[in-house]
Amino acid sequence: MRLFWIFPLLLLACRPAAGPTRPNILFVMADDHTAQAWGIYGGVLAEHIQTPAIQRHAEEGIVLNRAYCTNSICVPSRASILTSQYSHQNQVYTLTDTLNSTLPHLAHQLQAAGYQTGLVGKWHLKSRPAGFDYFEVLPGQGRYFDPILRDSSNWDEGGKAYEGFSADVIADRALAWLQGRKPDQPFALMVHFKGTHEPFAYPARHDSLYAGVDLPEPETLLEPWPAPEGRPFAGQLLEILGRRYAADENGRYPGTP
Repeated sequence: MRLFWIFPLLLLACRPAAGPTRPNILFVMADDHTAQAWGIYGGVLAEHIQTPAIQRHAEEGIVLNRAYCTNSICVPSRASILTSQYSHQNQVYTLTDTLNSTLPHLAHQLQAAGYQTGLVGKWHLKSRPAGFDYFEVLPGQGRYFDPILRDSSNWDEGGKAYEGFSADVIADRALAWLQGRKPDQPFALMVHFKGTHEPFAYPARHDSLYAGVDLPEPETLLEPWPAPEGRPFAGQLLEILGRRYAADENGRYPGTP
């Protein structure tokens, strides 16, 4: 599985709760797309991308243009964001690693500061989420349609299925928690969407979103890509590596004698 996770993040300061001067925090994370897919960082897709909500937040807020990814693989990158540690420190190096649930991280610090903490959506760190007063997370990758969400009451049973598209379900569950939270206490809610991770599913209402739009196609468009199930490293086939990295003049790989 090839993951190009430049983890674009959206950190919004919401309307402060009554009483505390500390701002509410809504942390929104999308999955597996390049910076150019947002439309606000330029690139070949900038003229074609339709992301009005992201554009509005970019105009009204702050755009970070010097951020970098500590680990380009999904699981360890999430662990680094949460713990503020490199992979060699939090011990989450690959897709198969598990985040130590006793390791202090952002949610623990927010709890200690008096925040209500919540997490909805893709977790992907395998261990039961810790540091959150409330959580509903996808098991593993989760699925796009009729997703299952696991919370503290059904963790051992495998979770509960919700009807609909995952982004809609995750947003609805996040809103439900916000509406039921304690109004006199600040909150920090992390909302992690599954999209746009392959196999690139979307709800029917977007069938014609880019109808008639001539999108630029990258040279790698028709290369083998990870299968929806099994997730082999199809993009790393030797013939593709040879075509992509071999020097034209002598057919040798960079760094070889």
